[in-house]
Amino acid sequence: MKMEPAYTSVGKIFEYRPMFFIPKYQRAYAWEAESVEDFIKDLKNCFERRKSHTPVNHFFGGVLCVKYPVAGAVNQHEYEIIDGQQRISTFTLLMCCLIKIYKELLDKAEKSDDKNNKFILEGRIKVLSERFIEFNQEIQRTIKTVEVMRLSRVDHHFYKELIRDVNVSPSRDSHNKIDNAYKIILKAVNSIISSISLEEQMDDLELIQNIIDNDFTILYMVTDSKEDAFRLFQVINDRGTNLTVGDLLKAKILEMLEGFNDAQDSCERFWDDILADSPSSTANYLNWIYESYKSKRAKQDELFDIFLDGFFPEHKQHKTSSFTDSESKQVYQAVKNIHDDILKCRKLLEGQWLYPIQQPITYWDTTRLSIILKELDHTLSVPLFLAASQLDHKIFSQIVQIVEKVFFRYKIICNQHATSLKSIYYEESLAMRNSPNSYNVSGLRQKLQNLINFKASDTTFKNALETLEYKESGGSNKPLKYYLMTVEYYYQWYLTVDKKNYCHIDKSRVYDFAGTSIEHIYPQKAANNFRDERLEPLKNTLGNLTILDPAQNTIAGNDPFEAKRSLYQESSVLLTRNIANNLTWTEQEVKNHKELLIDIALKVFYP
Repeated sequence: MKMEPAYTSVGKIFEYRPMFFIPKYQRAYAWEAESVEDFIKDLKNCFERRKSHTPVNHFFGGVLCVKYPVAGAVNQHEYEIIDGQQRISTFTLLMCCLIKIYKELLDKAEKSDDKNNKFILEGRIKVLSERFIEFNQEIQRTIKTVEVMRLSRVDHHFYKELIRDVNVSPSRDSHNKIDNAYKIILKAVNSIISSISLEEQMDDLELIQNIIDNDFTILYMVTDSKEDAFRLFQVINDRGTNLTVGDLLKAKILEMLEGFNDAQDSCERFWDDILADSPSSTANYLNWIYESYKSKRAKQDELFDIFLDGFFPEHKQHKTSSFTDSESKQVYQAVKNIHDDILKCRKLLEGQWLYPIQQPITYWDTTRLSIILKELDHTLSVPLFLAASQLDHKIFSQIVQIVEKVFFRYKIICNQHATSLKSIYYEESLAMRNSPNSYNVSGLRQKLQNLINFKASDTTFKNALETLEYKESGGSNKPLKYYLMTVEYYYQWYLTVDKKNYCHIDKSRVYDFAGTSIEHIYPQKAANNFRDERLEPLKNTLGNLTILDPAQNTIAGNDPFEAKRSLYQESSVLLTRNIANNLTWTEQEVKNHKELLIDIALKVFYP
């Protein structure tokens, strides 16, 4: 498929006397008032930004055309609009409104004998009319008038008369829609340029021209094969697949690298791999990468523009001049870095360690990353881990374990809002990227400690743990399993942490998360002959729970405590063996076990 995609301004495609036409099989003009009002909101926003000297781009999507040479004319083409006719038609309506208002201002200038402004206004009207309404074209020594935009057969006569300010009556629904769109736009433009003086109105109209020429952007796709155009149109529309941010970035970057074949080919391969995931996954990855580098969230529907500005500032230079070899290498390196980060995102979501396994990092350490991202689904931390991936593997491991403990305490158990957590992640991501060689994890630790002390204090945490229960239906028990497994890992450490014979965490025991089962000490379904009405209300509470490997859990089943006690004595789980030291299992033992689990948690789950 030979395609010439270009990320460009709307004004650019009207710059060299193009001839657009809507084929007869296309539907008529269909924008309802709501769509036109949205268009006006975008126009007003761009106008206000340009008025305040902070212009912003607004992306309107794709326009797909088939290009045909004009017989007898040199370097002249006409373009059949396969997709995007509603937008292109509305853009021309806007410019025709500008021409109409310019003519009204010209009438004022003539009446006041304002020769200077009369000259300027006449020039603007001529230029805009030739760009957006009609122009003279020489074909084989004959001059003919050519229309810039021809709508569908049922609409074109009405459209042609309307934009030339001829009094014409609508005769069908699509005419009413065109007429309504024109009136809405005309009213909006008049409200925008409500200044008193002629000069101020002219300046404001010029700003709107600048918006069309610079701020309103599209992905302009041109092919000389109608078959290719229809194939792409079917992909975009019939199958419900829209052009994604990744697609748009790829098209823009490859356009920027035109003429630098090696860099362009390499970047094309990178983007092919970047776009191999589902569109939603790719969008998540690009958002996380942007957050990791820029320490802020991309606004909805603005990712393309701000990503382009943030990672490819060279595109602004590309608007006015050709690339240098140095700039092409910078673009290539930026794409390569993004591709590397995409690969890291994929690994992180799979819970894969980002470094070669080397001492002192053990398999136990690497499982913490998998637990937090796969089991606890804390994807909010991905931008932080992307930034941390440039640090030493030991520091990275420390960060993972700090984040793991805080997230469980702060969000899962105390149910605090994630905004404060995310703000800290952003601050530390920036610190890591600014000074990777001198970054100290103590900054992250201190900020998270302050957050815990303020919003997830020992009292708040303890009270929340008191209510933690096993869910028989309607919820996930992953947080509960994680809690019991983590407390078990730190049990030996807990027994010695306040004593002189300090014991490090035993990392030789690694329990498979999926294969480890939550065990009810007093059984979930006790038989009538040993059912205890005092324990029934407590059976799903924290104090009646521990962990076993799957084989032991199957053996234990719903037997009474006395029958399972010998099984507990043989368990590899130290907390479960501790339970076996009890001769009976009553309300008091349930209370004691719960207090032990909570006391361990208060010491363990703190950054």
